[in-house]
Amino acid sequence: MYYLKYFIKLFVFWLIYFFVNRMFFVANYLDEFSKFSSDELLKIIPKSFGLDISFVAYLAVIISILLFFNVITLSKRINLIVGSFIYWLNTFFIVVSALIIGGEISLYAEWGTKLNFNAIRHFSNPSEVFLTATIGNYITMILAILIAIFFIKIYAVYVHQDFSAKRNSFKGLLLKIVKLPLSLGIFLLLIRGGWQEIPINLSDAYFSNHIILNDLAVNPNWNLIQNVLKNQSNFKGNPYKKHSKEMVDKFFSSIKEKNDSTTYILNTKKPNIIFVLLESWSADNVESLGGLKGITPHFKELESEGLLFTNFYSNGWTSDQGMSSIFSSFPVFPYVSIINQTDKARKLPSLNKSLKGYHSSYFFGGQLTYGNIKGYLLTQGFDIVKDEAYFKHLPSGALGVHDEHMFFNFKEELKYLPEPFMSTLFTISSHSPFDFPGEHKLSFNSKEDKYVNSVAYTDQCLGDFIESVKNEHWYNNTLFVIVADHSHNSPIKRRFAEKERFKIPMLLYGEVLDPNYKGFHWDVLGSHIDIAPSLLAQLDIDATCYQFGNNLFNNSERRYVPYSFPNGYGLISNDASYAFNEGYYRQLELHASDSIEMKKIKEETEMYFQFAFDSYLIY
Repeated sequence: MYYLKYFIKLFVFWLIYFFVNRMFFVANYLDEFSKFSSDELLKIIPKSFGLDISFVAYLAVIISILLFFNVITLSKRINLIVGSFIYWLNTFFIVVSALIIGGEISLYAEWGTKLNFNAIRHFSNPSEVFLTATIGNYITMILAILIAIFFIKIYAVYVHQDFSAKRNSFKGLLLKIVKLPLSLGIFLLLIRGGWQEIPINLSDAYFSNHIILNDLAVNPNWNLIQNVLKNQSNFKGNPYKKHSKEMVDKFFSSIKEKNDSTTYILNTKKPNIIFVLLESWSADNVESLGGLKGITPHFKELESEGLLFTNFYSNGWTSDQGMSSIFSSFPVFPYVSIINQTDKARKLPSLNKSLKGYHSSYFFGGQLTYGNIKGYLLTQGFDIVKDEAYFKHLPSGALGVHDEHMFFNFKEELKYLPEPFMSTLFTISSHSPFDFPGEHKLSFNSKEDKYVNSVAYTDQCLGDFIESVKNEHWYNNTLFVIVADHSHNSPIKRRFAEKERFKIPMLLYGEVLDPNYKGFHWDVLGSHIDIAPSLLAQLDIDATCYQFGNNLFNNSERRYVPYSFPNGYGLISNDASYAFNEGYYRQLELHASDSIEMKKIKEETEMYFQFAFDSYLIY
């Protein structure tokens, strides 16, 4: 009970300190915040609570361990040392918090982002930092430190206490030993934000289409620590650097299209665009793509009126990677994910930004906090982003709302969207644990049978959805982009790094398709990163900001698909493919016509990822 009072006061103290620092931030940007309603501003308080608590819980864990040793030693000297250490630990983080908020206020005017790894990296050249700082920056930092000194005094008087341990009976000592894992368990639960499947992350604080409101809700200390940890590979520079910059630049410029001609497959320049992102759909589920028979009959029916891409791949292996590849045309790396680094991800181009005048929306029956997808969508300016929090009334499984109910709800949402719109539905039922409400009719005598049946269930839902919207007022002017977010193991049992393991379905469908291309198979090599530039080319919208993706409807002969998997990466060209495992430092896949082509695809893979990671570092 004695220590319990301390921890309650500790949490309250830090929450108040973070609140005051936020008010200090607001005071420096009053012109910006005066544009928002009081309702929007008040939402910052509950939205900031989770990450604030998470950070304080990290401190509480350290203090709990110190107090445990304090109890079992029963030494007055140790008690004094522990008490002093706890005091200086809090003092240290109070001052650090002041430096972070002071730096963040100054940085935001220039970069429009929170203090991050890129900013910290500039301190390797301190003279540059001090020479570029303004008088206003110095005043801001001094005020932040004065606020910190005031709170250090508050902590010393009202929070800190004497931690002298009293001698206990054996039973009392045993009880305190038992309490340690219990208290640590509670604090660890607070660190991860609760019992939910996905631990707390930046997306949990995001709630607005206005970036500055989201940034204010994110705890500055928590953000900086996570940002530095996620950028730890950057400390070593480019891990893929094996060739000269001149050689790499020459290669990359050679693979960018020189031919501006486009084969137009749409009969309009301003269609509505609906993305149906199919969770974990492998091409192995689609008979027309060399897959197993009977799994996706409704998709097969849509093929007869759509444009099917027969040589299409994902660039990564997770949903968050798929989002940044599909909408921002950015490649995937084995160890870092740009979507998880908000300061970088917000600088990416994106399809909804390029579609001027379009209303954008995104619907998902699960948690968009996974992989910071929600944060990415909001910072990219999507007008509406809804996940399971909006659909709690609908029947759900372990991960979220079953697909049949989300498709029905999606149809209802579409009725009220202003045209032209770009709207996305991300399915969920074909994700483990596959607890969909449909029948398990298919069997291939494989451990993937549950997965295959879940795909068949979503296929039924997709077919029913398309049939149900054909009389909607927006249907005749709508292009459906039906594509998987990534692949999955299948009864065919692909090798983990082989290119076929990354092959996925991609289908364009709708009345806006030129009749000459309905039922047509498009055999050009492509991947997620080609979707945005290809769609924009159809609408005669400039796509030069998408430096990695190519127009699939251009007659370019040189095409490449980069892909990554845990611990490795690969590249697919028209004539060869190569995959390398960084963990074991060995080649996993190499397919080419002769030794010259083998050497060529290996070097091209290295150069592609060297160039791509250099671009990642710049963002």
